[in-house]
Amino acid sequence: MAKVLSHAPKPLLNDIVSGRCIPIIGAGFSSNAIVPESKKIPLWNDLGREFAHMLPNYPYSNPIDAISAYCQEYSRSKLVEELARLLFVGTAQPGSAHLAFCELPFDIVCTTNFDFLLEKSYESKPQATYCRPVIDEDQLSVAPLEPGVSLIKLHGDLHHPSRLVVTEEDYDTFIDRYPLLSTYLGNLLITRTPLFVGYSLEDPDFRQIWQIISNRLDRMRRPAYVLTVGIRKPDASRYQRRGVKVLDLPGSTASYNKILTQFFDELRTYWSSQLIQSSTIIDESLGELSLPEGATTRLCYFAVPLALQSFYRSLVFPIAEGFGLVPMTSDSVVSPGDNVIAKITALLDRAQIVVADVSTSWGSTELEMAIKRKVRPRILVILPEDSLPVQISMRFRGIEIEGVNIIRRPKDLSFTPHEFLAKIEDWFQKVAEELRLQVSEEPQRLLQKREYRPAVISAMTLFETVLAEFLPKGQYEKEKRPLPMYKMLKLARESNLITERESDALRNYWAIRTQLVHTKATIRASQAQKIVREVMRIVSSIGQKAS
Repeated sequence: MAKVLSHAPKPLLNDIVSGRCIPIIGAGFSSNAIVPESKKIPLWNDLGREFAHMLPNYPYSNPIDAISAYCQEYSRSKLVEELARLLFVGTAQPGSAHLAFCELPFDIVCTTNFDFLLEKSYESKPQATYCRPVIDEDQLSVAPLEPGVSLIKLHGDLHHPSRLVVTEEDYDTFIDRYPLLSTYLGNLLITRTPLFVGYSLEDPDFRQIWQIISNRLDRMRRPAYVLTVGIRKPDASRYQRRGVKVLDLPGSTASYNKILTQFFDELRTYWSSQLIQSSTIIDESLGELSLPEGATTRLCYFAVPLALQSFYRSLVFPIAEGFGLVPMTSDSVVSPGDNVIAKITALLDRAQIVVADVSTSWGSTELEMAIKRKVRPRILVILPEDSLPVQISMRFRGIEIEGVNIIRRPKDLSFTPHEFLAKIEDWFQKVAEELRLQVSEEPQRLLQKREYRPAVISAMTLFETVLAEFLPKGQYEKEKRPLPMYKMLKLARESNLITERESDALRNYWAIRTQLVHTKATIRASQAQKIVREVMRIVSSIGQKAS
Protein backbone atom coordinates (compact mmCIF):
# COMPACT_ATOMS: atom_id res chain seq x y z
CA MET A 1 0.00 0.00 0.00
CA ALA A 2 1.17 3.56 -0.71
CA LYS A 3 3.13 5.56 1.84
CA VAL A 4 0.52 7.95 3.30
CA LEU A 5 -2.50 5.71 2.73
CA SER A 6 -0.88 2.98 4.83
CA HIS A 7 -1.93 4.96 7.92
CA ALA A 8 -5.63 4.50 7.09
CA PRO A 9 -7.31 1.56 8.87
CA LYS A 10 -8.45 -1.26 6.61
CA PRO A 11 -12.10 -1.17 7.77
CA LEU A 12 -12.35 2.46 6.65
CA LEU A 13 -10.80 1.66 3.27
CA ASN A 14 -13.19 -1.27 2.83
CA ASP A 15 -16.17 1.00 3.56
CA ILE A 16 -14.93 3.57 1.02
CA VAL A 17 -14.49 0.97 -1.73
CA SER A 18 -17.88 -0.63 -1.04
CA GLY A 19 -19.73 2.72 -1.05
CA ARG A 20 -20.42 2.78 2.69
CA CYS A 21 -18.55 5.98 3.55
CA ILE A 22 -19.87 9.55 3.73
CA PRO A 23 -17.25 12.35 3.71
CA ILE A 24 -18.19 15.43 5.73
CA ILE A 25 -16.17 18.53 4.85
CA GLY A 26 -15.69 21.38 7.32
CA ALA A 27 -14.21 24.87 7.34
CA GLY A 28 -10.67 23.61 7.99
CA PHE A 29 -10.54 22.10 4.51
CA SER A 30 -11.03 25.54 2.93
CA SER A 31 -7.63 26.59 4.28
CA ASN A 32 -6.18 24.65 1.30
CA ALA A 33 -7.63 27.19 -1.13
CA ILE A 34 -5.57 29.53 -3.28
CA VAL A 35 -6.21 33.15 -2.25
CA PRO A 36 -4.57 36.52 -3.00
CA GLU A 37 -0.94 36.82 -1.90
CA SER A 38 -0.37 37.46 1.83
CA LYS A 39 -4.00 36.49 2.53
CA LYS A 40 -5.51 33.30 3.94
CA ILE A 41 -8.98 31.91 4.47
CA PRO A 42 -9.80 32.09 8.19
CA LEU A 43 -10.61 28.97 10.17
CA TRP A 44 -13.91 28.90 12.07
CA ASN A 45 -12.46 30.38 15.27
CA ASP A 46 -10.49 32.99 13.30
CA LEU A 47 -13.68 33.93 11.47
CA GLY A 48 -15.39 34.55 14.79
CA ARG A 49 -12.56 36.80 15.94
CA GLU A 50 -12.79 38.82 12.73
CA PHE A 51 -16.41 39.61 13.51
CA ALA A 52 -15.59 40.30 17.17
CA HIS A 53 -13.06 42.96 16.10
CA MET A 54 -15.84 44.74 14.19
CA LEU A 55 -17.99 45.06 17.34
CA PRO A 56 -17.30 47.86 19.83
CA ASN A 57 -16.43 46.71 23.36
CA TYR A 58 -17.26 43.08 22.62
CA PRO A 59 -15.57 40.43 24.83
CA TYR A 60 -14.91 37.47 22.50
CA SER A 61 -16.07 34.07 23.72
CA ASN A 62 -16.78 31.84 20.69
CA PRO A 63 -17.43 32.16 16.92
CA ILE A 64 -21.20 31.61 16.99
CA ASP A 65 -21.72 34.23 19.68
CA ALA A 66 -19.57 36.81 17.87
CA ILE A 67 -21.28 36.20 14.51
CA SER A 68 -24.71 36.33 16.14
CA ALA A 69 -23.85 39.60 17.89
CA TYR A 70 -22.67 41.12 14.61
CA CYS A 71 -25.88 40.02 12.88
CA GLN A 72 -28.04 41.59 15.58
CA GLU A 73 -26.03 44.81 15.53
CA TYR A 74 -25.69 45.34 11.77
CA SER A 75 -28.29 43.09 10.05
CA ARG A 76 -28.15 39.73 8.31
CA SER A 77 -27.50 41.29 4.91
CA LYS A 78 -24.31 42.94 6.22
CA LEU A 79 -23.33 39.63 7.83
CA VAL A 80 -23.61 37.84 4.48
CA GLU A 81 -21.56 40.54 2.75
CA GLU A 82 -18.80 40.30 5.35
CA LEU A 83 -18.76 36.49 5.15
CA ALA A 84 -18.31 36.71 1.37
CA ARG A 85 -15.45 39.19 1.82
CA LEU A 86 -13.65 37.25 4.56
CA LEU A 87 -13.97 33.95 2.68
CA PHE A 88 -12.72 35.48 -0.62
CA VAL A 89 -15.74 34.06 -2.41
CA GLY A 90 -15.00 35.99 -5.61
CA THR A 91 -11.28 35.18 -5.84
CA ALA A 92 -10.55 31.98 -3.91
CA GLN A 93 -9.69 29.00 -6.10
CA PRO A 94 -9.45 25.31 -5.19
CA GLY A 95 -6.06 24.13 -3.98
CA SER A 96 -4.44 20.82 -4.89
CA ALA A 97 -6.13 19.04 -1.96
CA HIS A 98 -9.56 20.16 -3.19
CA LEU A 99 -8.81 18.95 -6.72
CA ALA A 100 -7.46 15.63 -5.49
CA PHE A 101 -10.47 15.07 -3.21
CA CYS A 102 -12.90 15.75 -6.05
CA GLU A 103 -11.18 13.07 -8.16
CA LEU A 104 -12.53 10.53 -5.65
CA PRO A 105 -15.75 8.98 -7.00
CA PHE A 106 -17.98 9.60 -3.97
CA ASP A 107 -21.68 9.75 -4.86
CA ILE A 108 -22.64 11.90 -1.86
CA VAL A 109 -20.52 14.52 -0.05
CA CYS A 110 -21.72 16.61 2.89
CA THR A 111 -20.28 20.01 3.79
CA THR A 112 -21.04 22.77 6.27
CA ASN A 113 -19.01 25.31 4.28
CA PHE A 114 -20.64 28.42 2.82
CA ASP A 115 -18.12 28.81 -0.02
CA PHE A 116 -18.06 27.25 -3.48
CA LEU A 117 -14.62 25.66 -3.54
CA LEU A 118 -15.94 22.11 -3.89
CA GLU A 119 -18.25 23.08 -6.74
CA LYS A 120 -15.37 24.82 -8.52
CA SER A 121 -13.19 21.74 -7.99
CA TYR A 122 -15.71 19.36 -9.52
CA GLU A 123 -16.12 21.66 -12.52
CA SER A 124 -12.42 22.18 -13.24
CA LYS A 125 -9.80 20.04 -14.99
CA PRO A 126 -8.99 17.21 -14.81
CA GLN A 127 -12.15 16.28 -12.89
CA ALA A 128 -15.14 15.06 -14.82
CA THR A 129 -17.85 14.63 -12.21
CA TYR A 130 -21.18 16.39 -12.46
CA CYS A 131 -21.81 18.15 -9.14
CA ARG A 132 -25.37 18.78 -7.92
CA PRO A 133 -25.49 21.11 -4.88
CA VAL A 134 -28.41 20.27 -2.58
CA ILE A 135 -29.50 23.31 -0.55
CA ASP A 136 -33.20 22.87 0.16
CA GLU A 137 -35.18 19.92 1.45
CA ASP A 138 -37.38 19.65 -1.63
CA GLN A 139 -34.28 18.76 -3.68
CA LEU A 140 -33.89 15.53 -1.71
CA SER A 141 -36.81 13.88 -3.51
CA VAL A 142 -35.53 14.74 -7.00
CA ALA A 143 -33.38 12.10 -8.66
CA PRO A 144 -30.22 13.41 -10.39
CA LEU A 145 -30.61 13.86 -14.14
CA GLU A 146 -27.17 12.38 -14.78
CA PRO A 147 -24.57 10.46 -12.78
CA GLY A 148 -22.36 12.47 -10.49
CA VAL A 149 -22.05 13.64 -6.91
CA SER A 150 -24.74 15.15 -4.72
CA LEU A 151 -23.13 17.89 -2.62
CA ILE A 152 -25.28 18.29 0.50
CA LYS A 153 -24.69 21.84 1.78
CA LEU A 154 -25.99 21.34 5.32
CA HIS A 155 -25.59 24.98 6.33
CA GLY A 156 -26.54 26.50 2.99
CA ASP A 157 -24.25 28.84 1.06
CA LEU A 158 -23.70 32.50 0.34
CA HIS A 159 -25.94 32.41 -2.74
CA HIS A 160 -28.89 31.57 -0.46
CA PRO A 161 -28.64 34.05 2.48
CA SER A 162 -31.90 33.04 4.14
CA ARG A 163 -30.80 29.38 4.15
CA LEU A 164 -27.48 30.03 5.92
CA VAL A 165 -26.98 28.36 9.28
CA VAL A 166 -24.55 30.70 10.98
CA THR A 167 -26.13 32.43 14.03
CA GLU A 168 -27.34 31.09 17.37
CA GLU A 169 -30.93 31.19 16.18
CA ASP A 170 -30.04 29.31 12.99
CA TYR A 171 -28.32 26.53 14.92
CA ASP A 172 -30.99 26.31 17.65
CA THR A 173 -33.86 26.00 15.17
CA PHE A 174 -32.10 23.86 12.53
CA ILE A 175 -33.81 20.55 13.37
CA ASP A 176 -37.26 22.15 13.61
CA ARG A 177 -36.85 24.22 10.43
CA TYR A 178 -35.26 21.43 8.37
CA PRO A 179 -36.64 18.14 9.74
CA LEU A 180 -36.29 16.26 6.45
CA LEU A 181 -32.68 17.34 5.98
CA SER A 182 -31.97 16.36 9.60
CA THR A 183 -33.57 12.96 9.00
CA TYR A 184 -31.60 12.51 5.77
CA LEU A 185 -28.33 13.40 7.52
CA GLY A 186 -29.21 11.05 10.37
CA ASN A 187 -29.80 8.21 7.91
CA LEU A 188 -26.40 8.81 6.27
CA LEU A 189 -24.70 8.76 9.68
CA ILE A 190 -26.51 5.53 10.59
CA THR A 191 -25.86 3.62 7.37
CA ARG A 192 -22.46 4.98 6.31
CA THR A 193 -19.11 5.47 8.00
CA PRO A 194 -18.48 9.21 8.46
CA LEU A 195 -15.09 10.57 7.41
CA PHE A 196 -14.63 14.12 8.71
CA VAL A 197 -12.18 16.34 6.84
CA GLY A 198 -11.42 19.78 8.28
CA TYR A 199 -14.42 19.46 10.58
CA SER A 200 -14.28 20.10 14.32
CA LEU A 201 -17.73 18.75 15.35
CA GLU A 202 -18.37 22.02 17.18
CA ASP A 203 -21.64 22.84 15.39
CA PRO A 204 -24.54 22.43 17.86
CA ASP A 205 -27.05 21.18 15.26
CA PHE A 206 -24.75 18.43 13.96
CA ARG A 207 -23.65 17.42 17.45
CA GLN A 208 -27.29 17.06 18.50
CA ILE A 209 -28.01 14.64 15.66
CA TRP A 210 -24.71 12.82 16.27
CA GLN A 211 -25.50 12.48 19.98
CA ILE A 212 -28.98 11.08 19.30
CA ILE A 213 -27.48 8.42 17.01
CA SER A 214 -24.78 7.61 19.57
CA ASN A 215 -27.31 7.26 22.38
CA ARG A 216 -29.75 5.13 20.41
CA LEU A 217 -27.27 2.79 18.71
CA ASP A 218 -24.61 2.75 21.43
CA ARG A 219 -22.10 0.02 20.51
CA MET A 220 -23.90 -0.70 17.21
CA ARG A 221 -23.13 2.77 15.84
CA ARG A 222 -20.85 2.72 12.82
CA PRO A 223 -17.27 3.86 13.44
CA ALA A 224 -16.42 7.45 12.56
CA TYR A 225 -13.03 8.90 11.55
CA VAL A 226 -11.50 12.34 11.29
CA LEU A 227 -8.62 12.99 8.91
CA THR A 228 -5.97 15.24 10.46
CA VAL A 229 -2.31 16.18 10.11
CA GLY A 230 -0.13 16.76 13.18
CA ILE A 231 -3.07 16.99 15.59
CA ARG A 232 -2.53 18.27 19.13
CA LYS A 233 -3.31 15.96 22.04
CA PRO A 234 -6.18 18.09 23.45
CA ASP A 235 -7.88 18.13 20.03
CA ALA A 236 -7.39 14.38 19.63
CA SER A 237 -8.93 13.79 23.06
CA ARG A 238 -11.95 15.92 22.16
CA TYR A 239 -12.65 13.83 19.04
CA GLN A 240 -12.26 10.62 21.01
CA ARG A 241 -14.71 11.83 23.68
CA ARG A 242 -17.24 12.34 20.89
CA GLY A 243 -16.77 8.83 19.56
CA VAL A 244 -14.59 9.71 16.56
CA LYS A 245 -11.35 7.86 15.77
CA VAL A 246 -8.44 10.11 14.79
CA LEU A 247 -6.66 9.27 11.55
CA ASP A 248 -3.61 11.49 12.00
CA LEU A 249 -1.27 11.56 9.02
CA PRO A 250 2.45 12.10 9.69
CA GLY A 251 3.82 15.56 9.02
CA SER A 252 3.39 19.14 10.15
CA THR A 253 0.33 21.34 9.82
CA ALA A 254 2.39 23.57 7.51
CA SER A 255 2.27 20.72 4.95
CA TYR A 256 -1.47 20.09 5.45
CA ASN A 257 -2.39 20.77 1.82
CA LYS A 258 0.47 18.69 0.39
CA ILE A 259 -0.13 15.71 2.69
CA LEU A 260 -3.89 15.65 2.07
CA THR A 261 -3.28 15.87 -1.68
CA GLN A 262 -0.99 12.84 -1.52
CA PHE A 263 -3.50 10.94 0.65
CA PHE A 264 -6.37 11.55 -1.77
CA ASP A 265 -4.23 10.70 -4.82
CA GLU A 266 -3.19 7.40 -3.26
CA LEU A 267 -6.76 6.70 -2.14
CA ARG A 268 -8.07 7.19 -5.66
CA THR A 269 -5.56 4.68 -7.09
CA TYR A 270 -6.32 2.23 -4.28
CA TRP A 271 -10.08 2.63 -4.72
CA SER A 272 -9.91 1.91 -8.44
CA SER A 273 -7.70 -1.14 -7.91
CA GLN A 274 -9.68 -2.62 -5.03
CA LEU A 275 -13.05 -2.02 -6.66
CA ILE A 276 -12.00 -4.20 -9.59
CA GLN A 277 -10.54 -6.86 -7.29
CA SER A 278 -13.73 -7.01 -5.22
CA SER A 279 -16.01 -7.05 -8.29
CA THR A 280 -17.36 -10.06 -10.13
CA ILE A 281 -16.08 -10.14 -13.71
CA ILE A 282 -18.87 -11.46 -15.91
CA ASP A 283 -16.73 -12.25 -18.96
CA GLU A 284 -13.58 -14.39 -18.74
CA SER A 285 -12.02 -12.35 -21.55
CA LEU A 286 -11.82 -9.34 -19.22
CA GLY A 287 -8.96 -10.75 -17.18
CA GLU A 288 -6.87 -7.68 -18.05
CA LEU A 289 -9.03 -5.66 -15.65
CA SER A 290 -6.90 -7.10 -12.88
CA LEU A 291 -3.80 -5.37 -14.29
CA PRO A 292 -2.71 -2.27 -12.37
CA GLU A 293 -3.77 1.20 -13.45
CA GLY A 294 -1.39 2.46 -16.13
CA ALA A 295 -0.65 -0.98 -17.61
CA THR A 296 -1.21 -1.39 -21.35
CA THR A 297 -4.31 -3.48 -22.07
CA ARG A 298 -6.49 -4.41 -25.03
CA LEU A 299 -9.63 -3.27 -23.22
CA CYS A 300 -12.12 -1.20 -25.21
CA TYR A 301 -14.85 0.50 -23.18
CA PHE A 302 -18.19 1.03 -24.93
CA ALA A 303 -20.35 3.83 -23.55
CA VAL A 304 -23.53 3.12 -25.49
CA PRO A 305 -27.25 3.53 -24.72
CA LEU A 306 -29.03 0.47 -23.37
CA ALA A 307 -31.43 0.55 -26.32
CA LEU A 308 -28.49 0.21 -28.75
CA GLN A 309 -26.43 -2.38 -26.87
CA SER A 310 -27.80 -5.26 -28.95
CA PHE A 311 -26.74 -3.48 -32.15
CA TYR A 312 -23.24 -2.77 -30.86
CA ARG A 313 -22.78 -6.26 -29.40
CA SER A 314 -23.84 -8.03 -32.59
CA LEU A 315 -22.15 -5.81 -35.20
CA VAL A 316 -19.47 -3.60 -33.60
CA PHE A 317 -18.03 -5.78 -30.83
CA PRO A 318 -16.94 -8.45 -33.37
CA ILE A 319 -15.03 -5.78 -35.31
CA ALA A 320 -13.09 -4.87 -32.17
CA GLU A 321 -12.50 -8.55 -31.35
CA GLY A 322 -11.27 -9.13 -34.88
CA PHE A 323 -8.35 -6.79 -34.16
CA GLY A 324 -7.52 -8.53 -30.87
CA LEU A 325 -9.33 -5.99 -28.69
CA VAL A 326 -11.61 -6.82 -25.75
CA PRO A 327 -14.95 -4.96 -25.64
CA MET A 328 -16.61 -4.16 -22.31
CA THR A 329 -19.44 -2.02 -20.93
CA SER A 330 -20.33 -0.75 -17.47
CA ASP A 331 -22.33 -3.93 -16.82
CA SER A 332 -19.39 -6.21 -17.64
CA VAL A 333 -18.57 -6.33 -13.93
CA VAL A 334 -20.73 -6.44 -10.82
CA SER A 335 -19.14 -4.20 -8.19
CA PRO A 336 -19.94 -3.80 -4.47
CA GLY A 337 -22.33 -1.01 -3.53
CA ASP A 338 -24.36 1.05 -5.98
CA ASN A 339 -21.85 3.76 -6.86
CA VAL A 340 -21.94 3.63 -10.67
CA ILE A 341 -19.45 6.49 -11.06
CA ALA A 342 -16.82 4.60 -9.03
CA LYS A 343 -17.23 1.53 -11.24
CA ILE A 344 -17.06 3.47 -14.51
CA THR A 345 -14.00 5.35 -13.25
CA ALA A 346 -12.22 2.07 -12.46
CA LEU A 347 -13.07 0.64 -15.90
CA LEU A 348 -11.93 3.77 -17.73
CA ASP A 349 -8.66 3.73 -15.78
CA ARG A 350 -7.84 0.43 -17.48
CA ALA A 351 -9.30 1.00 -20.93
CA GLN A 352 -6.96 1.91 -23.77
CA ILE A 353 -9.85 2.63 -26.12
CA VAL A 354 -13.26 4.23 -25.59
CA VAL A 355 -16.20 4.18 -28.00
CA ALA A 356 -18.95 6.57 -26.88
CA ASP A 357 -22.36 6.91 -28.49
CA VAL A 358 -23.45 10.33 -27.20
CA SER A 359 -27.14 10.10 -28.06
CA THR A 360 -27.99 10.11 -24.32
CA SER A 361 -26.81 12.09 -21.29
CA TRP A 362 -25.22 8.94 -19.85
CA GLY A 363 -23.09 8.46 -22.96
CA SER A 364 -22.07 12.10 -22.88
CA THR A 365 -21.10 11.88 -19.21
CA GLU A 366 -19.03 8.73 -19.75
CA LEU A 367 -17.32 10.39 -22.72
CA GLU A 368 -16.52 13.44 -20.61
CA MET A 369 -15.04 11.20 -17.94
CA ALA A 370 -12.85 9.50 -20.56
CA ILE A 371 -11.69 12.79 -22.06
CA LYS A 372 -10.64 14.06 -18.64
CA ARG A 373 -8.62 11.02 -17.61
CA LYS A 374 -5.07 11.89 -16.61
CA VAL A 375 -3.91 9.56 -19.38
CA ARG A 376 -6.48 9.97 -22.12
CA PRO A 377 -7.43 6.76 -23.95
CA ARG A 378 -7.96 6.60 -27.70
CA ILE A 379 -11.50 7.85 -28.18
CA LEU A 380 -14.11 7.37 -30.89
CA VAL A 381 -17.30 9.44 -30.62
CA ILE A 382 -20.41 8.10 -32.34
CA LEU A 383 -22.67 11.05 -33.08
CA PRO A 384 -26.25 10.56 -34.37
CA GLU A 385 -26.56 11.98 -37.86
CA ASP A 386 -29.41 14.32 -36.92
CA SER A 387 -27.34 16.16 -34.26
CA LEU A 388 -25.26 19.22 -34.99
CA PRO A 389 -21.50 19.47 -34.38
CA VAL A 390 -22.07 22.58 -32.31
CA GLN A 391 -23.98 20.51 -29.76
CA ILE A 392 -20.96 18.41 -28.89
CA SER A 393 -18.74 21.50 -28.90
CA MET A 394 -21.01 23.20 -26.41
CA ARG A 395 -21.25 20.04 -24.34
CA PHE A 396 -17.49 19.97 -23.94
CA ARG A 397 -16.73 23.67 -23.96
CA GLY A 398 -13.59 24.35 -22.00
CA ILE A 399 -12.38 20.77 -22.49
CA GLU A 400 -9.59 19.97 -24.92
CA ILE A 401 -10.99 17.42 -27.42
CA GLU A 402 -8.19 17.49 -29.97
CA GLY A 403 -7.51 14.02 -31.30
CA VAL A 404 -11.02 12.74 -30.60
CA ASN A 405 -12.41 11.02 -33.71
CA ILE A 406 -16.07 11.49 -34.63
CA ILE A 407 -18.18 9.19 -36.84
CA ARG A 408 -21.80 9.83 -37.76
CA ARG A 409 -24.28 7.05 -36.96
CA PRO A 410 -27.33 6.54 -39.21
CA LYS A 411 -30.59 7.29 -37.48
CA ASP A 412 -32.22 4.17 -38.92
CA LEU A 413 -30.40 0.98 -37.87
CA SER A 414 -33.06 -1.44 -39.05
CA PHE A 415 -30.79 -2.40 -41.96
CA THR A 416 -27.05 -3.10 -41.85
CA PRO A 417 -25.26 0.27 -42.22
CA HIS A 418 -22.24 -0.96 -44.18
CA GLU A 419 -20.60 2.43 -44.69
CA PHE A 420 -20.90 3.24 -40.97
CA LEU A 421 -19.39 -0.11 -39.93
CA ALA A 422 -16.58 0.26 -42.51
CA LYS A 423 -15.54 3.57 -40.94
CA ILE A 424 -15.51 1.97 -37.50
CA GLU A 425 -13.42 -0.93 -38.83
CA ASP A 426 -10.87 1.47 -40.36
CA TRP A 427 -10.55 3.29 -37.05
CA PHE A 428 -10.13 0.07 -35.04
CA GLN A 429 -7.46 -1.14 -37.43
CA LYS A 430 -5.48 2.05 -36.89
CA VAL A 431 -5.64 2.02 -33.08
CA ALA A 432 -4.95 -1.73 -32.91
CA GLU A 433 -1.73 -1.22 -34.85
CA GLU A 434 -0.72 1.58 -32.47
CA LEU A 435 -1.37 -0.67 -29.48
CA ARG A 436 0.40 -3.77 -30.80
CA LEU A 437 3.94 -2.66 -29.89
CA GLN A 438 2.91 -1.46 -26.42
CA VAL A 439 1.16 -4.75 -25.65
CA SER A 440 4.23 -6.75 -26.74
CA GLU A 441 6.51 -4.75 -24.43
CA GLU A 442 4.23 -4.75 -21.39
CA PRO A 443 5.22 -8.12 -19.80
CA GLN A 444 8.92 -7.20 -19.67
CA ARG A 445 8.11 -3.69 -18.38
CA LEU A 446 6.05 -5.11 -15.53
CA LEU A 447 8.75 -7.64 -14.70
CA GLN A 448 11.32 -4.85 -14.44
CA LYS A 449 8.98 -3.06 -12.03
CA ARG A 450 8.78 -6.31 -10.00
CA GLU A 451 5.04 -6.50 -10.55
CA TYR A 452 5.11 -10.25 -11.04
CA ARG A 453 1.41 -11.02 -10.87
CA PRO A 454 0.48 -8.43 -13.57
CA ALA A 455 3.48 -9.51 -15.65
CA VAL A 456 2.14 -13.07 -15.97
CA ILE A 457 -1.37 -11.84 -16.80
CA SER A 458 0.05 -9.46 -19.40
CA ALA A 459 2.22 -12.19 -20.95
CA MET A 460 -0.77 -14.49 -21.40
CA THR A 461 -2.75 -11.56 -22.83
CA LEU A 462 0.01 -11.04 -25.39
CA PHE A 463 0.01 -14.75 -26.25
CA GLU A 464 -3.79 -14.73 -26.73
CA THR A 465 -3.53 -11.67 -29.00
CA VAL A 466 -0.76 -13.16 -31.15
CA LEU A 467 -2.47 -16.53 -31.40
CA ALA A 468 -5.74 -14.93 -32.53
CA GLU A 469 -3.81 -13.00 -35.17
CA PHE A 470 -1.89 -15.95 -36.63
CA LEU A 471 -4.39 -18.80 -36.39
CA PRO A 472 -5.55 -19.82 -39.87
CA LYS A 473 -8.54 -17.61 -40.64
CA GLY A 474 -10.58 -20.43 -42.15
CA GLN A 475 -10.52 -22.46 -38.96
CA TYR A 476 -10.67 -19.56 -36.53
CA GLU A 477 -13.61 -17.76 -38.13
CA LYS A 478 -15.77 -20.90 -38.09
CA GLU A 479 -15.75 -20.71 -34.31
CA LYS A 480 -17.70 -18.28 -32.18
CA ARG A 481 -15.36 -15.58 -30.92
CA PRO A 482 -13.83 -14.97 -28.49
CA LEU A 483 -12.69 -18.57 -28.22
CA PRO A 484 -11.88 -20.19 -24.86
CA MET A 485 -8.15 -20.81 -24.46
CA TYR A 486 -8.36 -24.61 -24.63
CA LYS A 487 -9.91 -24.33 -28.13
CA MET A 488 -7.32 -21.81 -29.25
CA LEU A 489 -4.53 -24.14 -28.09
CA LYS A 490 -6.16 -27.04 -29.92
CA LEU A 491 -6.34 -25.02 -33.17
CA ALA A 492 -2.76 -23.80 -32.69
CA ARG A 493 -1.52 -27.36 -32.20
CA GLU A 494 -3.41 -28.60 -35.27
CA SER A 495 -1.89 -25.74 -37.29
CA ASN A 496 1.63 -26.59 -36.03
CA LEU A 497 2.05 -23.12 -34.53
CA ILE A 498 2.99 -24.72 -31.21
CA THR A 499 4.31 -28.12 -30.16
CA GLU A 500 2.56 -30.62 -27.89
CA ARG A 501 4.97 -29.76 -25.07
CA GLU A 502 4.34 -26.04 -25.53
CA SER A 503 0.59 -26.66 -25.56
CA ASP A 504 0.79 -28.49 -22.20
CA ALA A 505 2.94 -25.75 -20.70
CA LEU A 506 0.64 -22.99 -21.98
CA ARG A 507 -2.41 -24.77 -20.59
CA ASN A 508 -0.72 -24.76 -17.20
CA TYR A 509 0.30 -21.10 -17.55
CA TRP A 510 -3.27 -20.17 -18.46
CA ALA A 511 -4.56 -21.94 -15.33
CA ILE A 512 -2.09 -19.93 -13.25
CA ARG A 513 -3.19 -16.73 -15.02
CA THR A 514 -6.86 -17.53 -14.30
CA GLN A 515 -6.09 -18.04 -10.62
CA LEU A 516 -4.23 -14.73 -10.48
CA VAL A 517 -7.12 -12.92 -12.17
CA HIS A 518 -9.93 -14.31 -10.04
CA THR A 519 -8.27 -14.66 -6.63
CA LYS A 520 -5.79 -12.80 -4.49
CA ALA A 521 -3.15 -15.42 -5.18
CA THR A 522 0.46 -14.29 -5.55
CA ILE A 523 3.34 -15.71 -7.57
CA ARG A 524 7.04 -16.04 -6.84
CA ALA A 525 9.45 -13.86 -8.80
CA SER A 526 11.31 -16.87 -10.21
CA GLN A 527 8.10 -18.53 -11.41
CA ALA A 528 6.82 -15.31 -13.00
CA GLN A 529 10.14 -14.75 -14.77
CA LYS A 530 10.10 -18.31 -16.12
CA ILE A 531 6.53 -17.99 -17.44
CA VAL A 532 7.15 -14.60 -19.08
CA ARG A 533 10.42 -15.79 -20.62
CA GLU A 534 8.84 -18.97 -22.03
CA VAL A 535 5.70 -17.19 -23.31
CA MET A 536 7.78 -14.52 -25.06
CA ARG A 537 9.84 -17.25 -26.72
CA ILE A 538 6.69 -19.03 -27.95
CA VAL A 539 5.21 -15.75 -29.21
CA SER A 540 8.39 -15.11 -31.20
CA SER A 541 8.32 -18.66 -32.56
CA ILE A 542 4.68 -18.33 -33.69
CA GLY A 543 5.53 -15.15 -35.56
CA GLN A 544 8.41 -16.85 -37.37
CA LYS A 545 6.33 -19.93 -38.29
CA ALA A 546 3.43 -17.84 -39.58
CA SER A 547 5.58 -15.48 -41.67
